[in-house]
Amino acid sequence: MKSTERCFSPRTAWNSQSAFTITELLAVLVVLSVLAMAMVPTRADSRAKAQSVRCLSNLRQVIGAVQMFTHDHQDLLPPNPDDGTRSPGYTWCVGQGGPGGGDEFNPDILSDSARCLIAPYLGTNVSVFRCTADTRTGLYDGGALYPASPLIGTKVPAARSISMSQAVGTVDPCFAGGGGHCGAPTLPVNGPWLAGSHGLNNATYGPYRTYGKTSQMVVPIPAELIVITEEEPYSINDASVATSVNPSYPNWIDFPSTLHNNGGVVSFADGHVELHKWVGTKLILFGPPFSRYAGASDPDWLWFTRRTSARFR
Repeated sequence: MKSTERCFSPRTAWNSQSAFTITELLAVLVVLSVLAMAMVPTRADSRAKAQSVRCLSNLRQVIGAVQMFTHDHQDLLPPNPDDGTRSPGYTWCVGQGGPGGGDEFNPDILSDSARCLIAPYLGTNVSVFRCTADTRTGLYDGGALYPASPLIGTKVPAARSISMSQAVGTVDPCFAGGGGHCGAPTLPVNGPWLAGSHGLNNATYGPYRTYGKTSQMVVPIPAELIVITEEEPYSINDASVATSVNPSYPNWIDFPSTLHNNGGVVSFADGHVELHKWVGTKLILFGPPFSRYAGASDPDWLWFTRRTSARFR
């Protein structure tokens, strides 16, 4: 007797199953797109946070090196003249480090203990001088000073993104008197821009405090006195970051960094570091500063200047 049962081949069984409709496929694609879009800011936020954490660690090492230098030099802070000198022994950190500066792409100068006086306290780790959010790269430009450098002919990141407050550090007697450099740097820095215009020697004539020793850091107190800060790349020239603290002349001379989502890492005399977020957007530079005027009520200028210096009483 002939069987009436039907035999299904694997192909027949597969074909009998229902497939996705166009509508269902479109729905899946929409869901995947939404998930992908949600992941983009999350990844961006994670990267920004990682950069901030790294820069906090970097500046913590730098301010630690400054403190060790001070401990080894009878409480004297490292030299910090506001002139961009390349003379060995007369500055905490040599180098015209901004765009177009002669040492913008010269990391070797930061490991040279004669030209960067805190280098012995950092070993060979020159990466701590550069903000991780600073994207500048260029051809190594230190060949004139270091003709045997293995970096010659290579592309390197910008060497430096940080500067020391113009109110902090020491200078030598010749520079303090308006000349070149001679003698031991044992005097407080001049702080020539503190009063609002470039003067010869604010440290001698006032009216604003400068700090050549940690024992002079009374007002503001060490926990509120800026020592080293990240600086906007287009503002970087020498290794000193200057600003007017005079409310009659509320100007930015140099600009603290905004590279961390309109924020920058700042270190203080007590050794702590923090990421400070700016309220306004005047500090963001896309080229050389168009205007330096801040305004006496600008909250960012007030925050920075109150942590830079104070008037003598």
